Amino acid sequence: MSDSISKDKLFSRASLDMSYNLLRKKDPQLALTIRNILFNQPVDKKSEQPDNKNTDSFLVDLDTFAVRKVVETLMEVLKESSETHTDDNTSLFRPVLIESIMSEWTALAKCMFDEYQATQNVDK
Repeated sequence: MSDSISKDKLFSRASLDMSYNLLRKKDPQLALTIRNILFNQPVDKKSEQPDNKNTDSFLVDLDTFAVRKVVETLMEVLKESSETHTDDNTSLFRPVLIESIMSEWTALAKCMFDEYQATQNVDK
């Protein structure tokens, strides 16, 4: 894996797949865009990582509007999930899972904003 790539831009296969599943009913086109990332070449693994597809990471190179839409849609999904909460085991962990995925996308958004700010400071 290249050291020049921010870790916030790397998403695991599982994170992208879960993002797709969480978004597909609310925004099928956005979900498909995320799913298509899985068809890209995974980033190179470190030598100590097992060589199987479950340890793959992918560079997420979406525009800021798409990343914002992902975060906003995940917030809607989280709100709906909290409102329809039941006492079965799967629904107890769903909000935690959604928050975890949302935090990854939020970290990517912050990384993108920081990069933008850095370019603006260079121009001054």
